[in-house]
Amino acid sequence: MTYWAISVRRLLLAGVTAGAATGCGGPEHYRSSLDHRVLPPSVATRQPPTRSPDGAVKQVRADLPVTDPVSPSPGEPAPPVTDGRTAAGPLSLPDAVALAHRLQPRLQVFLEGVVQAKGAETVAVAPFLPTAVAGYSVGGFDLNAGGAPVPFGAGTPNFTFLPFTGAVPVGLNLNTGYELAELRVQWLLADFGRRMGRYWQAELGVDIARLQTDRAYQTVANDVALAYYQVLRARSLRRIAEEAVRRAEEDLDVAKKLEKGGVIEKEKVLRAEVLLSQAQRGRDAAEAGAGISVAALNLAIGLNISAATQVLTPVDLPELDLSLADCLGQAVSRRRELEVAQLSIQSAQLGGKVARAEFRPKVAAGGSLLDFQQSAPRGHTDLAVGFIKLEWNLFEGGRRVGEVRISDSKLRAAAAQAEALADTIAFQVNESYRQLTVARRGIDRSKPAVEQAREAYRLLRARAARGDATAAEVTEAETALTHAEQDYLNATYDYLIALARLNFAIGRSSVPPDAAPPGRP
Repeated sequence: MTYWAISVRRLLLAGVTAGAATGCGGPEHYRSSLDHRVLPPSVATRQPPTRSPDGAVKQVRADLPVTDPVSPSPGEPAPPVTDGRTAAGPLSLPDAVALAHRLQPRLQVFLEGVVQAKGAETVAVAPFLPTAVAGYSVGGFDLNAGGAPVPFGAGTPNFTFLPFTGAVPVGLNLNTGYELAELRVQWLLADFGRRMGRYWQAELGVDIARLQTDRAYQTVANDVALAYYQVLRARSLRRIAEEAVRRAEEDLDVAKKLEKGGVIEKEKVLRAEVLLSQAQRGRDAAEAGAGISVAALNLAIGLNISAATQVLTPVDLPELDLSLADCLGQAVSRRRELEVAQLSIQSAQLGGKVARAEFRPKVAAGGSLLDFQQSAPRGHTDLAVGFIKLEWNLFEGGRRVGEVRISDSKLRAAAAQAEALADTIAFQVNESYRQLTVARRGIDRSKPAVEQAREAYRLLRARAARGDATAAEVTEAETALTHAEQDYLNATYDYLIALARLNFAIGRSSVPPDAAPPGRP
């Protein structure tokens, strides 16, 4: 037995042993607990499932406190935080975006897409390299040749003929075992563009995955910016609602004093109580909106949804110094989707080349080594074969023609999608730019209403203190002031949100260096 045959046998036996140890194991299931992503950070994480003696899996319930888990009682220390997805302190908008880039699980999907694209590129390189296959078999055979012989001439033994095998001497009777070790090597020398086209497609796939990942980071930053501004808006509206409640309480106190002195009647006191009740309802709605906005910000960042995340209020209002034409020009150079569309067209073109290369032949070189060992009677046969093969599929029932048509259709579809995408981006930039313009004008045009409502409310309060103002006038003045302040804040945050959306439509960062609402007018 030759040395290479012994080496092949040892290699295959080691592979069989390793495969048996690995392949016979039970399947691994994804059993990672998701409780920490649902429960608030102040609640201990649930225990893992425990297996009962009968084999069934029973889920252990978490011992939830009776009180609100987000807000523990003032006299008790908060339980230890078991979820690290909480902010250490108040977040600025850049810090929130940076934290989202680190914690947001959606980004991991795109990063894994890049890894998969690189793996596909590695797979596309493999056809350029030779393949080697080793085999080892053990068995036995029983051969008994008899019957009417086929004469081959005088002095030669009589033979019988086996189809696809050859001539066997009459009377040969073998019943023996055998071992067969073989090694086959093959190298595809030329396929006229098949491998190269697929490799270039895989390279484009890596570039596309990276561009999509880059856009995903921009999308997450935009989502965080929008949620951040919504938190600031909800917090400001809650403050306005609290001030409205405070004003209503002061008006009610004044009305009660005037009613006690006989200046006004009981009905005006009841009106003041109704106004206070309405202001309290508005405050309750504002508090709920603030809590929902914080939960939405946590979702955008990747924090625990129930975490009490705090945000910082900057001091300046960012301005946009670009015209509509400049915005459209930057969108052409910055939007990753346009680059992805162009690369998709190139990939479709390569797919057409690969499909047409299927009509061409393939040239391959290879070789085989076989070692046959016979046990009784003892014998062996060693065979080495080398070859260069030209293979040309002449007819396959229309498969290749269909693949060419499919590739051409994919190319036309990719071009059409690129044109539609370009039109969509142009529309998004136009829409965002015009909404930004209107929102910026709305800030300036809402300031006079706030100033007028405050002055009117101040004068009316002075009249009410003397008993010269009716309850209806006070209610109307307070409502007008509250609405004016809400309109101004809504206009401010509408502008910030519109600016973030325009930056996202252009392809720029949604986090300007000085992203903040101005002070109150």
